[in-house]
Amino acid sequence: MDIQTLFSQLDKLPTIPKVVQELIQTFNNDDADIVGVAKKIALDPVISAKVLRLVNSAHFSRGKEVTSIEDAVIRLGFNTVRTLVMASGISSSFKHFDSFDQNAFWGDTFRVASIAKSLAKQTSQPADTAFTCAMLHNLGELIILIADSPENEAAIAAKVDQGLTREEAEQQVLGFNYAKVGAELAKRWKFSEHFVHAIEDQLTPLEAASFNYEAGFIYMASFFNHAWQQDWSEEDIVEHYNKALAIRLELTLSDILNAKEAILEESKALTDLLD
Repeated sequence: MDIQTLFSQLDKLPTIPKVVQELIQTFNNDDADIVGVAKKIALDPVISAKVLRLVNSAHFSRGKEVTSIEDAVIRLGFNTVRTLVMASGISSSFKHFDSFDQNAFWGDTFRVASIAKSLAKQTSQPADTAFTCAMLHNLGELIILIADSPENEAAIAAKVDQGLTREEAEQQVLGFNYAKVGAELAKRWKFSEHFVHAIEDQLTPLEAASFNYEAGFIYMASFFNHAWQQDWSEEDIVEHYNKALAIRLELTLSDILNAKEAILEESKALTDLLD
């Protein structure tokens, strides 16, 4: 099987809301009409309601209640509102299906995205780009679950039980892994080549032909998400984290560890999107 065959087995390609498609284009446009985009966000009642609830939550609130998307942009800034809309739109693009724990999956995704955003803030790279790339990083897993056969999924699960990583098991059974599938999905959703490469190179960012910072942030964010969820000690983290990649990204371990509480608080706030 190849990736094109996998996508051909989908009954229908998951679609993202129109306003999210328009927001994607603003990443490449410094002259984007922010007021106009805010008005378009406001026209989507579901996304608007979720974003306003988040804006007024304990984590994002700045005091006085925010009652409109335009006000949210003024109070929090366009980039922050854009990340909230992207999180809401992407997470709502996949419907419930059997054998899929939505809360666990998106909770994990929000944590990785929040960590990636924090890592980018510690460097000179754009935090909202890192957040959005990380929101996309594991969507290939969902495509495989939706489109592939139960027999292949059982074979992948068996190999994971034997000690292989998810990507190793997928590579052995399918001939490709979720990062490659996620990159193809990003292409079909009309994300830029920069986003596509961030997803495609996330498992081996230092081996890519051209280094992509967001791929590096996803790799590091996935590592710290796993370490924190498994309650690793600081000594274990020091021993196992990718020091060469941290140097390439100009990250300091102490800064990452000191940001843990704020990162987990933000990701917890984002899980309200699932309610």
